[in-house]
Amino acid sequence: MPIDATATLLSAYSASARINQYLVERLHPSLWRVKVPGAKVRTIAALVAHVHNCGLVYLRRAAPKVPVPPELDRFSVTQKEAARVLGAKRKAVLRIVTQCLREERRLDGWSSGNAAMFLAYYMSHDAHHRGQIVTLARLLGHPISTKTMSGMWQWGVRSRE
Repeated sequence: MPIDATATLLSAYSASARINQYLVERLHPSLWRVKVPGAKVRTIAALVAHVHNCGLVYLRRAAPKVPVPPELDRFSVTQKEAARVLGAKRKAVLRIVTQCLREERRLDGWSSGNAAMFLAYYMSHDAHHRGQIVTLARLLGHPISTKTMSGMWQWGVRSRE
């Protein structure tokens, strides 16, 4: 049976985006705004806001009538708000990009214009920042639990959540 590459890509993105939310939901609350002493790095709250905010402008341009969640303020966003909004962004991306792929439409403003490339780029982008969050948690004395780390690799489960 042939593989449906579009469905597979959308499922992979869905899993990756859900893993962002899954990680935020399981972070130790004391880590959210802690700065690493002596280092010039973003807080976990700022990293999560960045992950969410990236790409929103392209989604709005591609489908102005589809609701897209608002940007997050890295200084005021709460962990609960971030988890909720990450879930909303996942749904918006899937709706908009699925439509672009089905109609073979460009994603306006995106450098390659290609909706599939958009998903691949953001999966890589998000994975990079998830790695930073995991490292920061460890450096700040609250490493991510083995159960959560294992759950982050259960792509089939996460894509269906």
